[in-house]
Amino acid sequence: MKASAAGEEIQSHLLYAGKVSDTPNWNFPSHKHDDLHEIIVVCGGQGMFTIGGQSYNVSGGDILVYNKGVLHEEQSSTGNPLITYYCGFSLPKASPAEDWVIPPDVEPVIRSSRVFSEIEALMKMIVDESSIKEEGYEGISRYLINSVILLLRRAVRNQQHIKQESNTGLAEQIKDYIDRNFTQNISLKDLGRQFHVNPYYISHVFKDHYRISPINYAIHRRIGEATRLLVTTEMKVWEVAKLLGYDNPNYFSIIFRRVTGLSPKRFRESNQQNLFPR
Repeated sequence: MKASAAGEEIQSHLLYAGKVSDTPNWNFPSHKHDDLHEIIVVCGGQGMFTIGGQSYNVSGGDILVYNKGVLHEEQSSTGNPLITYYCGFSLPKASPAEDWVIPPDVEPVIRSSRVFSEIEALMKMIVDESSIKEEGYEGISRYLINSVILLLRRAVRNQQHIKQESNTGLAEQIKDYIDRNFTQNISLKDLGRQFHVNPYYISHVFKDHYRISPINYAIHRRIGEATRLLVTTEMKVWEVAKLLGYDNPNYFSIIFRRVTGLSPKRFRESNQQNLFPR
């Protein structure tokens, strides 16, 4: 049995399905499944999940996907126990390179998706079919799982598109901030405080968009301004250094040479001759 959309074909085989509710001490230590995938739909409550070494606080409206072979750990809140639908299944016809529910490089937790209510309803039907086991339930379950997978993949594509647009906007804001403040000693921590984002995430987003780290971009902006001042003014090297936030002229010269390949003095001599030949 196959379901297809936008060129995708899926053949699934349900292995188990169920519901967890009103179980305050529900938890599973770190484990993985090398022969099946899992989907968990959180209908209510709260919990802490660790997937692939990354921890996530989850609550109603979240959907978790465990591609096969991924380590995961689950713990329900004692005060607000989780209510979930879950199912495990294989994709027997998938090639090894495509044997996943959602791409391995995307977040395994899908939040606030517009398809949540549809997936929740489908998962309830899967659990009901698995429990009752009336004639034809296996075929119906396959179609239902295939529909869930296709909806999840759609949600992931939409989520990635939104995230990409958001990251582009953040990268541009960071660049604008650096352009206005490059004479200051800007650190990743400073940028993190300015934009209320993890410093390492800032570095990743900026480098992904501009192919240079934010700190190196700030350095290149400083040195770029230094080259202009050295060529078009009579300012001394130490004055240029101080104006651009370098209290130590020797350190400024080291950075300048690293970026341009020349000392500030040699750069000035060479380029002033080109601009103002005698």
